[in-house]
Amino acid sequence: MYKFEKQKYGLKITFSGDLVESEINRLAAELKSLLGSINKPFSILVDAREMMALDQSVLHLLSECQKTAKDAGRQSAAIVINSPVLKSQGQRITLDSGSTAAVRFICSVKHEDWKKVALDWMLSGVEPDSQCALSKQL
Repeated sequence: MYKFEKQKYGLKITFSGDLVESEINRLAAELKSLLGSINKPFSILVDAREMMALDQSVLHLLSECQKTAKDAGRQSAAIVINSPVLKSQGQRITLDSGSTAAVRFICSVKHEDWKKVALDWMLSGVEPDSQCALSKQL
């Protein structure tokens, strides 16, 4: 499942459960439509704390979504996760989309105030500290 919410900074995307190919294709179409109505430049906060690990066959689809957002004017993104598997998959998606400089992964398990950390990164460029950042590098 996914949910989009427009925010002052751009867009919040919440993922939960198991994302399958058909759902990611719907997500991609909806994302393209939403990006046209968001002021540029913008940031994206992805809350993936409740998401299950992805099937390897769909990673390229989410990479295309990241490319679409980047091409539409996304300046930064924070991806909040709580699983080493999702970290690994997210890094692969981010690398494939060419977005590594703009994306940070934040572990909600290691930092109670993950939302503040994410917003500080997206809005002010404050690097997450070592207690909550899973990695900005591969």
